[in-house]
Amino acid sequence: MESLWIWLSTPPGKDGVLDLFGVLCLLLFVPGFVVSAYLTGSGADRLVKDPVQLAGIRYCASIGLWVFGAGLFFFGARVMQINPLSFGEPKWLLASMTAVVFAAARCIDWWRTEYRAERALRGPEEKIYPLADFGSQVGSASARQSTPDTTAGR
Repeated sequence: MESLWIWLSTPPGKDGVLDLFGVLCLLLFVPGFVVSAYLTGSGADRLVKDPVQLAGIRYCASIGLWVFGAGLFFFGARVMQINPLSFGEPKWLLASMTAVVFAAARCIDWWRTEYRAERALRGPEEKIYPLADFGSQVGSASARQSTPDTTAGR
């Protein structure tokens, strides 16, 4: 048990930065951050048209930005071999991985409870149309402005 604590509280040397644990952290945090950033922006609009699903995806992606961003911060402290406030120690990366698990559980809980409740409130008869569909119902002819032939004062 003492060797585990020593491993958790000792920053790696230059040779140990990209060991198995470092590579696993890199493979978890970089794609997670990129996907979360994409879905927080305009990427979610391309995936779904339902406003409730859109809100849920953006909610989970914003949580992901914080969690994966923190993991990348601690990984950056590890790679640059700086250790302010012991941020280069593996315990911070392990805590960030734990935070990813809790964030995933929170998002799954949101989809199972709040999303279903919101969908039940809307009912099956309510159809949701994207804004782009409303433009296709308007004719393509230009609007005519009618001007009176005479004015009221003559």
